[in-house]
Amino acid sequence: MTKSDNKKHLGEALLELGRISEAEIERALEHQRLQGGYFGQALVDLGILEAEELEQGLASQANIPYMCPRASQIDPEVAALMPTIWAQRHNALPILKEAGWLTLLVDSPLKFGLADELARRTGLSVRMALCSARSLRELIREVYQLDPVQHKGSEVLSLGAFWSLATSPPALRWGLTVRHNQIIGWIRHGNKTQRHRLMHNWLSFFDRLLSPPPSQLLPPHGLRQWRASLRSDQSPPAVLIQSLSGPGGHDLIFEPVSDTVRARSRLPSSEQIASLRRALEREAVVLAVHSPTGQSARELVTRLPALLLKSDHRSICLLKEGIHAISDDMLVAAPPDDSDEDTFSFMEALHLDAVGLEIDPANGSRWRRALQLAPLVMLVLSGMKPGELMPPGINWLLTKSREEQTDWDLI
Repeated sequence: MTKSDNKKHLGEALLELGRISEAEIERALEHQRLQGGYFGQALVDLGILEAEELEQGLASQANIPYMCPRASQIDPEVAALMPTIWAQRHNALPILKEAGWLTLLVDSPLKFGLADELARRTGLSVRMALCSARSLRELIREVYQLDPVQHKGSEVLSLGAFWSLATSPPALRWGLTVRHNQIIGWIRHGNKTQRHRLMHNWLSFFDRLLSPPPSQLLPPHGLRQWRASLRSDQSPPAVLIQSLSGPGGHDLIFEPVSDTVRARSRLPSSEQIASLRRALEREAVVLAVHSPTGQSARELVTRLPALLLKSDHRSICLLKEGIHAISDDMLVAAPPDDSDEDTFSFMEALHLDAVGLEIDPANGSRWRRALQLAPLVMLVLSGMKPGELMPPGINWLLTKSREEQTDWDLI
């Protein structure tokens, strides 16, 4: 099986399907230029597409069908053409044989090598169909009649197998208990908790799977909470992580991100970003970011420097702990106490490009000092009532009236 010579660009395929507009393509390309990564993942990160819509676009781009068959629709004899271990290892499943053709269900259009292998082993012509990674894992379990949750107590699972158990479909929550001599993974389904002994390579596994990687965020002691995105071939697309660390190890809790939280992470429009960039070219900008509880505002502040400044920017955010995304190029720390002037002095000596802060404007001297910390100062405001006067010194305001609101207003 060979790749098509006239393969369409993903944006063209999605445009033909009516999934996105020209303006959204430009917005995603700009996000990709600033953040790196894949164009398709940029569409998902910006909230333009759901993960399933992206998969359908990838199928159209590769000129292969997108399918979500039920286990009852698949002939067991066709699935048995390849052993169970092959299907699990490659997340691929033969599902249909007709007129000399064999259909192979895969989770990526780049797995044409598996189609070639299947053709050699069966003597049949093979064509591919695309399915989401999560749905395909579950389908393989049902077709081969596997029980994913019954393991011997002494069995040690790989981190990949544990993550698959926890996310196919996503559990209510799951987590790790990390101690010096053992790693225990647990999964909460309803009122029951399953436990599994895990291999010890947990941190390297999650560093490859999650962005930002946990090794950059786990403190040596204390509580921490953050939001992490997963690779585009994984489900759910993002998780909320809570950790408690100390000399004895770590305990971590993972929860799938709900649609409400995903909506909160929507970025400002390309026109709003362009307006702020033009302002920064002329003068220093003090930007207030407001949402009712501050959660959306905190998350946005950690992402704005990458959108507004050059890729080599040097930026720091001092924010209260909460649900907020953390960029790979951003240091995020807890704000200092009102009596702590050392942190401000240190930041002044750094001559930063951008600073994000969450401080009380009632402290006049501290507030005025904060406005001078960098050419771009971003101030998180929460609880501000309609018609209430803005604190002094603010040039621009990004605001939303509800946390679940997807769009921002730029004033």
